[in-house]
Amino acid sequence: MATTVDARAIAGALYESLVGTALEQLRAAAPKLAGGGDAVARIEAALPADALPQVRNFLLGLAREGLLDQVGEVTEAFAALAAGRAAARALDASVTSAVELTPGQRESITADLRQRYGAEVAVSFEVDPSLIGGLIIRVGDQVLDNSLRTRLSAIQRSMLSS
Repeated sequence: MATTVDARAIAGALYESLVGTALEQLRAAAPKLAGGGDAVARIEAALPADALPQVRNFLLGLAREGLLDQVGEVTEAFAALAAGRAAARALDASVTSAVELTPGQRESITADLRQRYGAEVAVSFEVDPSLIGGLIIRVGDQVLDNSLRTRLSAIQRSMLSS
């Protein structure tokens, strides 16, 4: 069963695929749309048979407004917008450990975080000897504190309250 995090990763992959396909189709069609004549015929000739309906409708809308000659500039603006949104979706993660992690451990943690949160996770690693053992992982506003220091503090609080 997919978790919420898995659903976000899947939705992100679908989004990237659709945006990427739309950009490819617009970039391929742009040079073929120059010139005069019947705009609808030029659009049909420029697009592949399996073009996304949204791309076709978008180009038809530009043609209706007399802006078909602007499709190159619009496409590049769309690419910049998509890149900006992709950057905004990237998550920063920090992993704090009591000792320096080996490259294999770092790779394993990074792979796990990317699988859980999606490919756009930038992971930084820090060492804090006061943790004694374990890890503290921060991703966005989520914190997983599995450090020995925290566990010992919880045991101490439990003993004091008894």
